[in-house]
Order: sequence, then C-alpha cells, then structure tokens
Amino acid sequence: MATKDANIVLTNGYGEGTIRYTAVVGGYANTYSWLRNTSDTTVGLDSHLPNILSPLWPTPITVEQKHNGRLDISIPGVAEPLLTADASDLTEVKSFCIYAWTNPCRWFYNCTEIEDALSDDF
Repeated sequence: MATKDANIVLTNGYGEGTIRYTAVVGGYANTYSWLRNTSDTTVGLDSHLPNILSPLWPTPITVEQKHNGRLDISIPGVAEPLLTADASDLTEVKSFCIYAWTNPCRWFYNCTEIEDALSDDF
C-alpha cells in the first residue's frame, strides 16, 4: 500500500550488462505512470490515470511479459494494460524489486515458475 510512486524493477541479473526495466505506478502525486529501460528512457505507452494508489487499500498490480517481448503492467478491472512497452531485450527475469518512493525495498532473486509451482504443493 502506498499513496504514490509504486516501483517495480525487473532485471536479468546484476552487474555489468544488466538489462533493467522500471515501472512506476502512481508517480507525480499519484497522477502519472510510466516504464523506463536500462538507460532510464521512458518507453512504450504511459498513463495519466489519476488516484490509482490508495494508502488504505492495496492496489493489485500484475506484470506480464509476452513471448514476443511485450511487457504489460496492469491493474485488474481498472486498466488492462496500464502500461505497455517492447522489452524484447529482457529475455529472462532473474530478479525483481518492489518498493514505494522513499520507503524500504525488497528484492526477490532466482524466481521461476517451477519453484512457485512446487511451493504451492506444500
């Protein structure tokens, strides 16, 4: 839950040569959302949908990368997709980070669908 600037960072690893995409949802006082690539250039379609984040209610955000490389950021039932861009250079997501502006972040590493499927069995 955040009042502004929900950030989602996707990378193919760490160190030199890392490909990175950052989605900012509800930036600029919860009025603007965008995607940036490794060089911090805004890419794809952005959104001026206001007030999509709430300090009281969690906003579900889905991230999908299609086989053709298209990256979609959506808020189910509100904006599908909210953001979209060609991210065909991000061939494999090995880590991602979730945070709100000026708040602590959390990185997740080596996440795969196989590991997720196995953890659901327990």
